[in-house]
Amino acid sequence: MHKPSANFQLSFSTAGKIFMLAFLVGLLAGCQVAPAPVSTWRPTNTSGQLSSSTPPTLYAQLDSSVFTPTAPLFTATSFPPLADLPLSEISYVIPLTLQAVSEDSAVFLFELDRPAAGSLLLRSTDQAEEFVQAFPISSSTPYQFFTVAPLEADREYEAILALQADDGAFKQPAFLGGAWGSVRFRTQQATEPLRVGVIGDSGFGESVTAKLVEQMAGEKLDFVIHTGDVVYNAGENASPAEAFALKYFRPFAPLLHQLPIYAVPGNHEYAQDARIDGVPYYYHVFPPLLDSVQVDPSPSERRQYYAIVYQNIQFIFLDSQVFFGEEGRKEQDLWLTQRLQDDQFAYSIVITHIPLFTSSVIHPKDSQPVRQAWHDKFAGAGVPLVLSGHSHNYERLVVDGVTYVVTGGGSSQLYPALNIDPNSQAFSWSSHFVLLELFEDQIKILAIDKNGKILDQAKVPLP
Repeated sequence: MHKPSANFQLSFSTAGKIFMLAFLVGLLAGCQVAPAPVSTWRPTNTSGQLSSSTPPTLYAQLDSSVFTPTAPLFTATSFPPLADLPLSEISYVIPLTLQAVSEDSAVFLFELDRPAAGSLLLRSTDQAEEFVQAFPISSSTPYQFFTVAPLEADREYEAILALQADDGAFKQPAFLGGAWGSVRFRTQQATEPLRVGVIGDSGFGESVTAKLVEQMAGEKLDFVIHTGDVVYNAGENASPAEAFALKYFRPFAPLLHQLPIYAVPGNHEYAQDARIDGVPYYYHVFPPLLDSVQVDPSPSERRQYYAIVYQNIQFIFLDSQVFFGEEGRKEQDLWLTQRLQDDQFAYSIVITHIPLFTSSVIHPKDSQPVRQAWHDKFAGAGVPLVLSGHSHNYERLVVDGVTYVVTGGGSSQLYPALNIDPNSQAFSWSSHFVLLELFEDQIKILAIDKNGKILDQAKVPLP
């Protein structure tokens, strides 16, 4: 059970401020990523009808016509438990992950260390007669990004990638020397509340991150939002792929085995050591999801802004690095205006890496251009909640009717505050995640630390 903690506000004496400033000098170096040009990139995929090189359309529903099973069905009794398949000599570069899910479809992604023949095996786990459906994968490319449909709403499924050995037996790819196993997920349901976990700035691959993830995995979430800086210091590893394997896929495995994680890019996603051929490896792990409301049908192949809809609630994901040298600011602003003008939803929640307001002593000036460009837009459109990271702490502020939640405490690397913003309602210098309970007529927020203690709880006023 979550236990409430007492004070949210932090105050410091003059001596404390001097000490803290001295302590933080080393942290300040390297916090900003120098602007660099971004090349156009989109995953190459030649798997024909079973996969597409074009990212799936994601709006109120995912595209349900991408592909259907073409292989025979196996009864569950005639097929071994999916997670028990023996290991193949072929390994994952990117393990099988659920990129998005709707009422009747699911989007998957994986990458192998070399092309291989096999099938995505899928079964419903809560039907009286369980059948295993086999969706053949392409043997011509190791990277595949595809939609499975049609599925049934509010139903649990289990999926695993099974590679076919020379003797015809199915084997699962290895990951970091062991089994990745299957992904068990539930299609969208209409039952309130929608439960969403939020975490940010987790990218060191620390044990504290794994502890937070373990807690989140036990909260029966519908999906998770990552507010950016998924991986730090990619250059410490042999490649960006290895950095993501060790610092993202391994600690986030308990969540990735059951639900999608929707992310925005942070400044460290654009670091030079996090790129391959000049392109952020982040786009390889989180390929852009396109929605149906676009000013230009193809504003940019590398755009990393998109919208998803769950239970009539719109979630708008923005790339705040366009204010710091990255391309696409004009296109994103036009698209954002279009999204905010769409009044068919109960309300909209915005996600961006750089916070518009923060009491953090580390890089507070980064907020200025983002605040100047977007705050009036959000307030004018009646956006009730904006989620951000970048500042490694927890903070909840209310400005002009908009609740701003900074949740960048996904690791042990934390930033204190020297002076609390007058708009701040709660501040905590703690490793944490945020739990959202979303209803059509209300939003509940819980900030929970690594020990399960409640740091903050609040209801967000709706316009």
